[in-house]
Amino acid sequence: MIRCVHVVKSDGEPVYRRDYDDGSSSEASDVPSYVRNSVALFASRPTTSSERAYLLEHDGDVWTYAFFHDFALVVLSDKDQSITPLKSLVLSLGRAVAHQYGEMIRSWGGSMAEVVDLNSLCDRYVGVDIGPADDALVGKIRKIVDSALEHPEIAFVGVFDSHGSMVGGNVPESHLFRIEVEIAQGVVAPVIDIAPTAINSGDDKIQMLRVNSFTVVAASQIGESSLHAISTVSDLAHSLEEALS
Repeated sequence: MIRCVHVVKSDGEPVYRRDYDDGSSSEASDVPSYVRNSVALFASRPTTSSERAYLLEHDGDVWTYAFFHDFALVVLSDKDQSITPLKSLVLSLGRAVAHQYGEMIRSWGGSMAEVVDLNSLCDRYVGVDIGPADDALVGKIRKIVDSALEHPEIAFVGVFDSHGSMVGGNVPESHLFRIEVEIAQGVVAPVIDIAPTAINSGDDKIQMLRVNSFTVVAASQIGESSLHAISTVSDLAHSLEEALS
């Protein structure tokens, strides 16, 4: 279970906190000193990458860090949380925060707790959580997938959860492991980006976009332009984003 989301400036100053544990404080400044120090230390290192998440354990708690320009997203979770999807979720949420609020964070003084849209953004990612989708959501996903498959230029589409398991779609089994690896590495572009991530698997070129903790994929029929898959995966991503909101 994810218990708390923090935004901490690169110098260790906390500016935002969102709790998902009823017993926790909601004050942005209530961040352990070792977390602040870790952010400042990692942010000062030239080898720290914005393409990976860093995990530290302290007194039975798991803290996952993702570093961006001028700030870090830090997530507190239980020790029994599955690590790979947790890291993917933290990176995805961090990228979304950086895209929408990076400039605001850079110049902000005090707490951002009253920024309603930021609260909603975090809730969309954490609310879906990193476990299996519920039956109602699975039903919506399958309808979205069926609609996308109506285009004859499209060979297959799929929606995958943060574990790399297909929730809905007709992706051939021969491609499943490759897609799972890409999801686990956390390199799939979020829907806020213009161009999806493209990978080759066998004879197919697969287009991929991340939507919160999910990943959507599409591939054109062999001989068809990849632009069909790019358009379809973008439409699929936006439909899924609406279903999650």
